Amino acid sequence: MKKLHIISIQKEYLDIVAYQLFDIFGDKTEVCPITLQQLTVETVGEGDFVLLSKEILRGITASFIPSSCPIIIAKREINIAATKKLSALPGGQRILIINDTMEHADETAESLSSIYYEHEYQTYDPLHPVPENMDWIITPGEMELVPAAYKNVIDIGPRTLDFSTIKQIESELETSISETTLMNRFFKSQVTVAVNQATIPVEDEVNTSQVNKAAGVHRKESIQKLSTKEIADMKHKIDTHGFLDESLVILSIFKEGKESFKMLGRAKVKEQLADKGIILSDQQLRLRLEIMQEEQLIHARIGRGGTKISEKGEAFLDHFQVVTE
Repeated sequence: MKKLHIISIQKEYLDIVAYQLFDIFGDKTEVCPITLQQLTVETVGEGDFVLLSKEILRGITASFIPSSCPIIIAKREINIAATKKLSALPGGQRILIINDTMEHADETAESLSSIYYEHEYQTYDPLHPVPENMDWIITPGEMELVPAAYKNVIDIGPRTLDFSTIKQIESELETSISETTLMNRFFKSQVTVAVNQATIPVEDEVNTSQVNKAAGVHRKESIQKLSTKEIADMKHKIDTHGFLDESLVILSIFKEGKESFKMLGRAKVKEQLADKGIILSDQQLRLRLEIMQEEQLIHARIGRGGTKISEKGEAFLDHFQVVTE
């Protein structure tokens, strides 16, 4: 399977793009995100291809990327799935865009004006005071840059890859995905990013990496909530076949795979189970996966696409991890 290397300066942006591409192409390629600081001459191999977050990285990374490897420069667009509050505003609003740079603010304003054309947009210049005649301030995930005194603020979350970039990647992969399916996966990935952003506590919105770091010490709050009855029913269904402990280990393997942006097949899962001292036959593993699939704890792709843990599966796994901690 051809590897897709994503190279970015900022870790936060890297995580967003990686999860988006994993959502779209997780069954077609191995997504390998890396920061510029981590890049070495061994990172990218012949036959791989590369997505750079900015054009300026092309020259900086040239000595690290084989000349035969195709390079795509990422283009960003606002995440339409995160603009619900904006869509509810009456027309004619005067909106100020605050972003980390004037260039990014201008790009955001251009995107918004092409979609929500009924409003007036102005970009914020940090060398001047905030204009007094603005109805709303909109920021794409840069709440720390918004003065605390302003309450009419809408955070539309970080910008994601635009569809033209997704089409370039699909063309490079030469997948059999139809354009309709590709568009649907693209919209799904935007929803996933928007939902993940919405689950971050307000005080942590400005630094998603804090959530990732905290997950190593305390579990991250699951996106999907499960009731006590739902957990009990699923536990009973799995216990009926006598392998709850093994199923939890399998779920943890899939969770690690998701965090590494990898879809795992049965052979890989069986190998990792053996490393943990759990020896299962193909039939035994298949039975356990079928039960978890029935309970929607995992999502299995057709053919060689592999399997990944679902949000419901993460919530189920988190419950038992918390109980045993």
